[in-house]
Order: sequence, then C-alpha cells, then structure tokens
Amino acid sequence: MGSNDIPPPHVPSAYHATCTVLLAIGGCLWTVTYVLMIRQSLRDRTYSMPLAALAFNFAWEIMFTIYISETSLEKSVFACWMVLDIGLAYTMVEYGANEWRHAPVVGRHIGKILLGSVLWICWALWAFSSWWVDLANPINPKDGKIFRGVVGPDTTELGYWTSVVAQVLLSAMLLAQLIVRGHSGGASYMIWMARFFGSLSGQVIYYGYCYYVWSEAHGYFMSRFSVCLWMTWILADLAYLVVLKKVKGSEIILKDGRKIRGETEALLHAAQMASSDNDDEELRQAIAMSLEESKPPAPSSTSNPSEPMPNSEASFDEDMRRAIALSLEESVPEINSTPLPNQNSKPTSSVLQGWHGIDRKAMEQERLARLGKRKRSVSPGAPSKAAKQEVGSNSTLENPTESSAPGHPPIQYPRGVIKRTWAFKHKRTNDIKIEEVLQAPTLNIAVLSAFDWDVDWIFSKLDPVKVKQIWIMNAKGKDLQEQWRRDAAEQSVPNLKMHFPPMASPIQNMHSKLMLLFHDTHLRIVLPTANLNKFDWGETNLNVRTKQMEQAAVMENSVFLIDLPRFPDGKAGAREDLTWFGKELLYYLEAQKLGETSKNAVEGVLKFDFSQTSHLAFIHSIGGRHASAGAHWTGLPGLSMSLHRLNLGEVSQIQLDYATSSVGALNLEFLKKLYISACGLPPFKDHNIPNDSILSQFRFYFPSQATVENSTGGVACGGTNTLNENHFSSSAFPVLSMRDYKSTKPGVLSHNKILLARGRRGKENTPFAWAYIGSANLTESAWGAQKLAKAQRKEGEEWGNTGMPLQRGDKLEVRNWECGILVPVLDDSLEDLKLGPSEVPPISVFEKTLEIPFQYPGETYIGENNSQQKKPWFFRSQGNIAMVNRLEQARKTPR
Repeated sequence: MGSNDIPPPHVPSAYHATCTVLLAIGGCLWTVTYVLMIRQSLRDRTYSMPLAALAFNFAWEIMFTIYISETSLEKSVFACWMVLDIGLAYTMVEYGANEWRHAPVVGRHIGKILLGSVLWICWALWAFSSWWVDLANPINPKDGKIFRGVVGPDTTELGYWTSVVAQVLLSAMLLAQLIVRGHSGGASYMIWMARFFGSLSGQVIYYGYCYYVWSEAHGYFMSRFSVCLWMTWILADLAYLVVLKKVKGSEIILKDGRKIRGETEALLHAAQMASSDNDDEELRQAIAMSLEESKPPAPSSTSNPSEPMPNSEASFDEDMRRAIALSLEESVPEINSTPLPNQNSKPTSSVLQGWHGIDRKAMEQERLARLGKRKRSVSPGAPSKAAKQEVGSNSTLENPTESSAPGHPPIQYPRGVIKRTWAFKHKRTNDIKIEEVLQAPTLNIAVLSAFDWDVDWIFSKLDPVKVKQIWIMNAKGKDLQEQWRRDAAEQSVPNLKMHFPPMASPIQNMHSKLMLLFHDTHLRIVLPTANLNKFDWGETNLNVRTKQMEQAAVMENSVFLIDLPRFPDGKAGAREDLTWFGKELLYYLEAQKLGETSKNAVEGVLKFDFSQTSHLAFIHSIGGRHASAGAHWTGLPGLSMSLHRLNLGEVSQIQLDYATSSVGALNLEFLKKLYISACGLPPFKDHNIPNDSILSQFRFYFPSQATVENSTGGVACGGTNTLNENHFSSSAFPVLSMRDYKSTKPGVLSHNKILLARGRRGKENTPFAWAYIGSANLTESAWGAQKLAKAQRKEGEEWGNTGMPLQRGDKLEVRNWECGILVPVLDDSLEDLKLGPSEVPPISVFEKTLEIPFQYPGETYIGENNSQQKKPWFFRSQGNIAMVNRLEQARKTPR
C-alpha cells in the first residue's frame, strides 16, 4: 500500500524510506503485541482480544494479504499476522466459555460465532475494497497513486479508513472488556505499550507524515471525521492504562494462573452467575463460602456502644480479599508428579496418618479466627446457599430439572448419565470431577465401596466431621479387617464405619465400586469404574517443592450416576413396588450384609423414588457358590436375565466391544459364554455358535507394552492394567479378538470396564444398543464360572419357561464381588438409522449415551499371516518389574 506511489517533485526524496521505517516500526510492535497476547492468554487461561475485534483484524489481514497488497514484504507481514491470529483464536475457543458465563450459549458456540464473523467481515471488506479500487471507476482517484499498474486507485486511503475503524473497534472493546471483567486476564503493561506505540507509529505518525509532505493526496487524515476516529482510539487506550492499573490492584490470582475480579459485589455476582458452568465447581463454592463468611456481624443490642464498629471499608475489603484468596487456593485440587498406583495396599498406621479432612477443618477455623470480629462465623454443618448450587449437564440422558428445596442442589440427573472422569491438563468434555460427584456441601451420609483406598485423599474430599461415612472394603481375613478398624480408632476418626462383606471361600476380592450419597432432597447412586484414589479420578501427586499439581493425569475411568428424589413427608416405599433396578440394588446390599453395619443405610434407600429407573438394570456379581435350583441369578446369568427383562433379548446379530483393565485366564469358551449372555440367552447352554463368529464379533481392548511405556506416567503407572504372560501365551487365548487400548486423551491409561453392545433383535430385526459400566473386568472371577454337577442332568430350559440358566445340579462360582449398570441406548438414537438387512448400528450410536474413551476399532495384536505385531503389557514380567524398581529407586535417591 503506497510502495508503488510516484509522489510529485515537492515531496522529499526520503519519502519512501521514511514511510517504510514508520510502517516497519508499527509492524514489528504489532507482531510483538500478538505474541505477547497469545502468551498472556495461555498463562491466564483466557483470551486477550475481544471477539468482534479479533474477527475484524483477522478478516482485514486476510483481505489485504490476498486482494490489496502488491509487494512481497506487505504480503509476508500480513500473512505473519494471520498465523498469529490463529493463536489468538485458539485461546478464545479454549477459554472463552469462562468469560461468557453470563451468556452460556455464546460461550458454548464461541468458535462458530468467531468463524461466522470472520467470514462475514471478509465478505464486507471485499465488497467495500472492490468498489473502492475499481480500476475502471476508482473512488477518489489521485495523481501519483498506482494500483496494479493503473494510476488513480488509492489503496493507502483504503487502508487508512478500514484500519482506523478496526483500531477504534479494538481500543474501545478492549477498554470495555477490561471494565466488564474487572481483572487483567490476557492483559499486561507490555502488551499495552507494544500495541499503543505500534498503532501510533504505523497509523497516526505515518499518515501524519504523509499529510505533512504530500497533503493533496492525504488530506483525508486531517478531516473532522478522521480526527474524531484517531483521537477516539488514543483516548480509549490512555483510559485503558488507568483502568488496567486499578484492576491489577484488586484482582485475585488463582493457583492455576487464572485471574478473577476482586471487588465484593462482583464476586457475589460471579458466584450467582456461575451456576451455569460445570468447569469451576470448586471455584464457585469457594467464592460463595468466602462471601457468606465475610459478612460483617449485624449490630446487636448487647454491643458496647463505646466500642467502634470494625466496618472500615478499606480494611473490610482487604480482609475480604484475603479470605477469598485463601478459600480459592484451598479449593484447587491437589495433583502432582509421578504416581505409582497400588491396588493391593494394606492398612498400616502410616497409611492412616495425616487426615487432611480434619486438618482442613482446623485450617478453616484458623482463617475465620484471623478475620476476628469483623466476620460472623458459620457452622461447619451449614454451608452457604451459594455453595450448594450445582451444575446441570447437557447429555440427552440427563434431562436435568431445577426443582429442589431452597438451599439445596437441583436434581441434576433424574434418569441417569454416563460421564468420563476428569483428567488434569486435558480438555474438559463430558466429564466429571470427584467434587461434582460427591456434592459435599449438602451430603449427609456416604456409603462408599471400592477395592483400593487412599485414605488421606478421601478425607480431603469428605470431612468426616460433617459427613457420616460407611466404607465397604476389600479385606479377606478377620486379622486384616480388625487392623483397619484399630487404625481408624487410633486416629479418632469420627462418623466412620467400616463394613466387610462375606469373604468365605471361593471369594477372593471385594472389587465392586459403588456410592450411595444421601442428601436431604435426593439420593445419588454412583457406579464408577474407579477406585477411591486420586489417580483414578484424574489427579496426580503434589510436586514436593512447589506443593502444586504439575503432571497431567495418568489414569481415567467412567462413572454412571443418577439422582432419585426423596419421597415427601419422610415416607418409605414398598419393596414390591421397586423397579427391577431398585430390587437388584437392594438385594445386592443385603447379600453384602450391609444391614449388620448400618440398617438405616439399607432401609433408607426405600425413602427415595425409583420410578425413573425402569429403563436401567443393576448388574451384580455376588461372591460365592450359587446353586441352580431357586437361585437368585447373578454374574453372567444375571446379565442375561436383565437383558431379557429389558426386552433386549432375541438377538439375531450383535457386535461387542469390551474395554477392560485386567484380563484373566481368558479362553474362547469363556468369551462365548459372555457373548451368549449379551444376547440375553442362558450362558451355560450350548447354542451352537461358531467360534469364527465369536472372534469376529467380539473385540476386547487392553494396552500394549508400547502404549504403557509411552503414556504420561510410563511403566510406573501400569500396575492398574494386569495380564499374566503365561495366560497370554496359552494356545487357548483369543488373541484374534484383542485390540490395543489407546485413550482418546493422549497419554492416559485406562481403568475402565465398559462393555458396548449393538445389533439387531426380534422378528422385525429391530436395531438395539446398550452399554455396561461397572467394576467387572473380562475375567471369570468377575462374571462367574460354571461348576458342573457330578451326574449328568437334563438341560435347563429357556428364560421364557423356567428361567433356569444352569443345568440342574450345576453351580455358579463367583470369586469377586462386582457391580455395574446396564444402560440401553435411547430409541431416538436408533430410529433414524438407515441400515441394510445385515447391518448393525454403527459405533456412533452411543454418542448421546456416553463418550467412548478409547480409539475404535483399535489396532490389532495380530498382523498379516497371523504374525504377532504387538506385545501386550505384562506388569508382572521381570523386565517391567525391574523398570518400575529402577524408577522407584531413582525417585528415592537424594538430589
């Protein structure tokens, strides 16, 4: 723009050189501005440039690169800015939702809005520019101005009017953005300086110089309208500097780098508005609790009138900010460096030391004491209303309703939902944090079942002073059980009871994962694949030096949860009125003899409405030996019976995908029994299904050695995934069905136990699909094995007659306690499918039901000509154990 101009004789000979220097200074400073904006946005987890301004800048650079500029230098500079605009656009899409909580629709679709705006402005700029520089009839032609070899079209003036409008828009919107946000996220003094002086040099000084030496061609610069425009952006930028200084003096900086407004009124507004956002539950609760606790005491008739009231505004605001900052820092989840999960940890006094839940209470009391008489104290059992607000989700399964008692969280998931567990440093999708699961501020009683326990971590999430807890634990043998109880008693842990289900032979493990979370308004039933440790819920260890989370998540899981409303007036429902889901849940709790530890916990389940669970099935494996005659079916027969009950039997075609974290002594016969059960048929009857059909229609997913080695935590985190090398080497192992488990979140290993089924059923060849989420791995220990009777017996009949899955006299032997949920895919996801006669629904049919966490269809372990291409992960192999030991030794070595 202007580089091809031929100025008249009175213009100094240094005209072109001076213009080039001024534009170069402006261009370099604006390049620095873009880089600093991107860096600051990533640091502060926000975006710097307002949406409309970014769209205008992006479109301007696109049009002037492609259509207006003629020299290589101009095109290169504009193209460089275009690339940097992509970085700015990324920060807007990544963090934009945080800044648009007051308009969540904009936050959810900010990327689409930005793209649409850029395209529209490109169109508008093209229309304006093509009209301005029409070679046959240019607007305001001038001698000495040349465009594409034609004298007259003035691209310098075109560049001025379009850029000054963009500059006014940017400066005004940046000022407005800073005022509205009330914090300096994405901003800094260096960014302001580079931007202000870059615009001053490349626009005001450059065009001012052109006007001074060649006024007849640049008289527009000093027109009244022009002066109004460039004075407007200069004043806006100077005002911006004043406001920036003010907000930096009051803002609060969180541990993760984000910044929030520091004023009391704005924080209260943020706590109220944030109820639509699911990403910052801890932040929202901390703000709300700090605001509630920070109110000055109301005047009392017993107050000493001579004692001055501590209501100095400056002093009050300063203490307020400190209190909020402390609460916000305490609310950040603790994660860390290199973990080594141990599923076989035993309770010792060292394991039970450092009860962070109790320490947290003491810390909170100290904080309140520091605030002294200026703040009123809040009872630990009475969280503020704002702290109790919870967030709904958008999954079609959830159908969230806002009906709830005042001061209590809404019923979020009345028909149930499947979510992934949150993973630190990975983008949030349809996931959930442990804090969001527990709803600790309103939780009264928590029944928790798991195989592996991180005691300190649990009490950092649930304060035993506030929440009564019943732990259903894995401990075989009275000595080990009593050791757990003694250690808890020595620590004087309040409100805690430990329960140990029957563990007589052949039972080996209490492996089930279950939570019953009792609130005043609802019962939340949670069925995760995760144990109760930080790694399974997306957290890692603290860095010893910084005391902050640094390493990304190393493990992920899935979780089903449903909220059941409490019956009015405290009444209880009848057992016979329960749905199939409710009856099986209650039967399972009674089989575990939970009533011996807490009768109220078992009977309390009947005080909640199960009517919205009729489409679900609670799937369990009850440890022990079960006779065929008159048995309550569990394990594989229980899965089959549940499918029959949900009208998902009579299967003609089926495809199965099983994500498992452990694989037992697997063989084709067991795979066939699971396949038959998934068809809704009695599993221990010969149904003449060819082996080739099983191998081609059943895929199971387990990580390879390379996948574990290349994961975020490396081999040190591979202990959760177990496969015996001898079992894999057996000729009976169905390796043709095996796939490499790779998470869709790079570097994350899996503790998932997910079975996905899709196919056709019934005389009308109706498509169907369902998902199992639970604790059961792909093992006979989890699902049960048939123990044949000594004498040959007559075969059992189909479900429709007697319902007998075993031959008479046979037994089902289950070595693990397990439980899970079976969730059918909703009809509306199946109705619109266009399938051929022999086609089953595609894997995408699960999109509205759950987010599939693994790559499908997965890489096979067998290549061409049946040659083995991949090596599975064997945690107990000598090489892997040696690697883990070396890592442990290196970690313990002083540096």
